[in-house]
Amino acid sequence: MNETRTETYLTAFHDANPGVTSRAFEALPVMCGEQAFPSTYESLISMLPAAGAQPLTVLDLACGDGHLLALLHASRPDARLALIGVDLSAGELDAARTLLGDRAALYRCKAQQLPLASGSVDVVFSHLALMLMDDADGVVREVRRVLKPGGRFAGVVGARPPASPALALFIALYAGAPKRPEVAGLRFGDARWRSEDGIRSLLAPAFDPPALDDLIASHRCTPAQLWDWLLGTYDTDLLTPAGRADLRDRYLLGLRPLCGLSGDVRFEERYRRFSARAAR
Repeated sequence: MNETRTETYLTAFHDANPGVTSRAFEALPVMCGEQAFPSTYESLISMLPAAGAQPLTVLDLACGDGHLLALLHASRPDARLALIGVDLSAGELDAARTLLGDRAALYRCKAQQLPLASGSVDVVFSHLALMLMDDADGVVREVRRVLKPGGRFAGVVGARPPASPALALFIALYAGAPKRPEVAGLRFGDARWRSEDGIRSLLAPAFDPPALDDLIASHRCTPAQLWDWLLGTYDTDLLTPAGRADLRDRYLLGLRPLCGLSGDVRFEERYRRFSARAAR
């Protein structure tokens, strides 16, 4: 399996840090308009079609350690779901096998080359991975190939964050932090996933017009807790060790004026959920 430079980086990162995404997001509540979800994962599960007479075949694209698949199984413990997970990282898939046992079929492959028959899947989910993938058009074509006519494609992707002093401070300080030479110039994915118009253009004409919703995560934490959360991101991993340590010191110092009387700070992020049916 040939990998691009970005895919090689992402594979190595997740091999070394299996479960990093689920640890960061499994307990991060989000608001979708007036509706609250315990996590971005739970917001995706709400897109699952109602149970019918036949089991649904559900594919998790870039399944990581299997957290979403485990939640899906728990949501339909009556065996009404046939679960499949794919990922590039062998380390993540090992963690998923430990978590799921025989409750899901797991494959190591690229999203552009799925080992599944055409028209064999009812639902494709993807959690915070599509905006990192190379060849976004190829990914969409492959998802449409494996979906049945009228099948559902739903995902959560990154979006431009709301105004947040804590996040703005991190972005400002990060800009001057030294990157590791071996990852210099690395670029992730296709920017079209990060805008509503871009998502619409990616999905047309293979899918009906998508439903789009913003998911807002707003929580309070201590500066140290916020830094620990940021340590699980690609941004901090791309830095040299000395650059990361220096950024930490400057960031924690800069957060002090933003803290409330209780010593914590508000941090906000925005994600976008989409759902679309495969054109018939």
